[in-house]
Amino acid sequence: LLGENIVVRTVLAPDLGDVSGDPAQLAQIIMNLAINARDAMAPGGALTIRTENVEIPGQPPVPAAGMASGPCVLMVVADTGSGMDAETQKHVFEPFFTTKGVGQGSGLGLATVYGIVRQHSGHIAFESHLGQGTTFRIYLPRLQPGTQKSESPAAATVDRTRGTETL
Repeated sequence: LLGENIVVRTVLAPDLGDVSGDPAQLAQIIMNLAINARDAMAPGGALTIRTENVEIPGQPPVPAAGMASGPCVLMVVADTGSGMDAETQKHVFEPFFTTKGVGQGSGLGLATVYGIVRQHSGHIAFESHLGQGTTFRIYLPRLQPGTQKSESPAAATVDRTRGTETL
């Protein structure tokens, strides 16, 4: 998917905490960010995926305004690509916003990532510098040891009653 000209590095915490979430949606986050990174590194580069347990402090400074304090799992996806200018950064999570040519992208990748993170009660932040690349940081609430894992908040709202109809 990424091509031979991109080096993928993973730095994964061996003791990473658990989060309550939909594995397919969480994989979609990585996929969408990796595809955007690939497109920003056309001549080649490095994609780094890092995970760690972090503690969000109860008072400033916090990684991003509006984040709840407490234990989180941090996932960082960083690339050495072209980066984004200030105007692009203002619109990065807007649906259908794209810097790609016609037929090359829908502009839904980062909007989808944002939506999935919010559905999982998480937060996403990024920084980008022209010619130096982009780093996305995704904070997801970490379950306390002994807490039972459950489905994603979105899946939990689905009515699971069954009828007797035949299709």
